[in-house]
Amino acid sequence: MPERRAGNSLFLMYTKIMKKFTLILLLHCAVVSYSLAQAKTRRLPSIINHPSFNLSAPYISLDGNAILFISDDGEDGSLVVSYSSRETDWVQPVNLPKHVNHRITFLPGYALSADGKKLFFTAAKSPIIGGYDIMTADLKGTTWSEPQNLGVPINSKTNDGAPSFTPDNSAIYFMRCDKMNQVLASGCKIFSSKKKPNGQWEEPVTLPASINTGNSQTPRIMADGATLIFSSDKIGMSKGGMDLYITRFKDGNWTNPVPMDFVNTEKDDQFVSVTALGRYLIKDVPGSRKTTELVEFLIPNEIRPKGVMKVEGYVKGPDNTAVPAYIAVTDISTNKRVYSGRPNAEGNYMLYLMEGSRYEMSVDPEQSNMTYFSRQLDLTGEKILQKERVNVILRAPAAGDELPLDLIQFKRGSTQVEPVSQSELKRLVRIANANPSLLFEIQITMTGYKEDSLRSDPDFTELRMDSVITQLAEVDSLGKLSKRDTIVVRKLYHNDRTAKQAQEVLNSLVQVGGDPASFAYKTIAIPAILPDERKVTVKAVVRQK
Repeated sequence: MPERRAGNSLFLMYTKIMKKFTLILLLHCAVVSYSLAQAKTRRLPSIINHPSFNLSAPYISLDGNAILFISDDGEDGSLVVSYSSRETDWVQPVNLPKHVNHRITFLPGYALSADGKKLFFTAAKSPIIGGYDIMTADLKGTTWSEPQNLGVPINSKTNDGAPSFTPDNSAIYFMRCDKMNQVLASGCKIFSSKKKPNGQWEEPVTLPASINTGNSQTPRIMADGATLIFSSDKIGMSKGGMDLYITRFKDGNWTNPVPMDFVNTEKDDQFVSVTALGRYLIKDVPGSRKTTELVEFLIPNEIRPKGVMKVEGYVKGPDNTAVPAYIAVTDISTNKRVYSGRPNAEGNYMLYLMEGSRYEMSVDPEQSNMTYFSRQLDLTGEKILQKERVNVILRAPAAGDELPLDLIQFKRGSTQVEPVSQSELKRLVRIANANPSLLFEIQITMTGYKEDSLRSDPDFTELRMDSVITQLAEVDSLGKLSKRDTIVVRKLYHNDRTAKQAQEVLNSLVQVGGDPASFAYKTIAIPAILPDERKVTVKAVVRQK
């Protein structure tokens, strides 16, 4: 026995050492991984940066999956615009066809839509309104459509080009110049325009004089819709030639431009691009083989725009056909609606959400007897995804179905339903009232049950009294030993609030118009060891009445 106890002690000591070693190793790996993820510069892969060609003027789509750039790999070393895309890895770039890449284009005056499927470029080829106009073409499979003129009022009798769009295509920023040729422009000012509800553009307006100093060019509006990068050689902070500046729309005004000195040089610094995440700026720089290449530069935190996550997917029925529905996104902290829309004819949708908030996303069908979808999207962490795919299937509910009720939440350490739960409660009442033959069982599961005979934890808000029958031995006045049964009441403090929470949910459902006969509840409380395992989940299980 002594030897066995010694062996156990050694084993426990070994286990503790290994746990500490593993923790240190994990922390080291995390630090290394974070450092690599935040590298100050990142060269684009060799499939883009071909060692034999000079690359310049990158424009990457907001979703980060398509890119345009100029290279000298045309016939006899002529300049051409190349396009590449990716699902995971970049594919071999291809030169744009001649109907969108010809000799009378302002070569760097192109742009891509947020998803990279629409091209905007600057050309003087008929039909035109002025000198150079902004044209557009769509990518259909692997073919670009015939160009269409963007029309008035964006295009004018002078030279218009180098457009940049907000993610939802509701605003455009572009330059209007006195002179323009294939590679140069001068006497430029930056304009902006918003799209009307009917799809037409408003009359463009010039940005303030602090930005438009007489030769301000190539605006790049960031995905947050409030941060603008542009170039100029007329602001008195230049390192030389065209320099890059950044400004923000704040409290109804544009802030004074700040030079982007982390990338500005003594030469012209002008044509750059940033994805929706807003972390890195892509720019051409001299490479190691005497050619220019495309490199990403980490944007300093003090000037970095807010990142934006793309949310896309489909809304369909069980038969894979589109279901008419409404999509809404609300900022939970402000209770402000940030998106309202509908899927297209094929059932597909796409929207963008800005980092720094938690959002409630809901999909409600036109037909009230069908299921709905709701989900919370948390963009408050250190890292956010560039893209989130959310596919939704809507159909009539049937016995056995489970409806997640993730947006029903309770105040911490309480049975009280949070106000943010109201929209979820109303959706459930809508579908329950439309299906009176069904019963919706509210199931609340708490993982992380704890109890103690003392109130040793602030989370112990509940008390259970257990009666235990036990025997007491006692000596009477004559010195005789006797035994008798007695009842001992034992107090147990715990954190299982699920029954009260379920009753609160039922009361709330009735308050927003639900029939009490349509609802029941069931609760489960199970222990958990690790803190991150402790949670409360709510769902509705459909039963036949």
